[in-house]
Amino acid sequence: MKSFSKRIEKLVPSASMSMAEKAREGNATQEIIDLTWGQPDFDTPVHIKQAAYDAISAGKNGYTPAPGIPELREAISNFHASQYRTVYDPSSEVLVTPGAKQGLMYLLQLLIDPGDEVILFEPCWLSYRDMVFFNQGIPRFIPANNDLSPDLNALENVISPRTKAILINNPVNPSGYVFSDEELDSIAGIAEKYNLYVIADEIYDRIVFTGFVSLSEFKNIRERLIIVNGFSKAYAMTGWRIGYLLGPARVISKVNLIHQHTATCASAPSQYAAIAALTGDQGVVDHMVITYKKRRDVFADALEYSTFNLIKPQGTFYSMLEIPETLPKYASKSDFLLSEYGIATVNGISYGESAKNYVRLSLTKDAEILMQVADRLLD
Repeated sequence: MKSFSKRIEKLVPSASMSMAEKAREGNATQEIIDLTWGQPDFDTPVHIKQAAYDAISAGKNGYTPAPGIPELREAISNFHASQYRTVYDPSSEVLVTPGAKQGLMYLLQLLIDPGDEVILFEPCWLSYRDMVFFNQGIPRFIPANNDLSPDLNALENVISPRTKAILINNPVNPSGYVFSDEELDSIAGIAEKYNLYVIADEIYDRIVFTGFVSLSEFKNIRERLIIVNGFSKAYAMTGWRIGYLLGPARVISKVNLIHQHTATCASAPSQYAAIAALTGDQGVVDHMVITYKKRRDVFADALEYSTFNLIKPQGTFYSMLEIPETLPKYASKSDFLLSEYGIATVNGISYGESAKNYVRLSLTKDAEILMQVADRLLD
């Protein structure tokens, strides 16, 4: 048989899915507590599900316009304007995609030629690296500071003639870090200085416990900025696969060509559900965020005097836990926690060398379960 494409050889399995599979296999000595999944433990709110039922019942099950139904694009534009005082033309600057991840992949396919470089701040979501590799680009990583905050001082040092874009996730998966106004202003200025695109993955923008500033609020980079967002995290709609891109018309029109020749359009019922999400009661989001914050605080307080150092997140439903030196028999920090404590986590090095002494915890469990985790770690 002839060989596969060379670009597939650089891809690695998802670390979170691999550890989730280990957790399912169980442990002979104790029940496994699985903290690997980046998925809300809430159900999709009723009014959102009802909108999908209504759409299906009304026969709205066929193809839609590739960029998304006009009503949803209008709702996205209006909602973003209300949140961040930045208006995107729903007819030319908004593209609805089958999930934010798919939109990001489209975007990288558009921007990257073989050998082009994309700058990533460690620790960063594990799929970024593989998406860049799959599109024959080169990820350039900026190591984090000791507290896992981004090292903005190193940004200009990694820029080369082949640099095409800076990709940031704000708030950050896996650390829960939220970029400050000053940090975003610095990134915007450097992107403008070196004529780079900026891709801002803001999928966790609603799950914050501090203030949040969207990069779209920096008008000087409007023509080089693309926002990636969606409904999975804020509205507990992970399986609905519905996201969107916001950006200049010249970018969105080209991304739409890729979209037309791959997915054609996002799921019709999911689009109608997304309208209900944006135009309906936002108290459901507030309730989830309050719950995540309470869990974070309870868990952080419980581990305050433990030997494990918890990075207290400013946003998202994740946190990074620093693991002391482990015995050589364990292949990774996450294997150590799974074997010794029955806690399934994602190994920190999956998010970059800066996080090699950490694991990622997903705080999408009841506070009672998180207290069980703390009790195990304190034993």
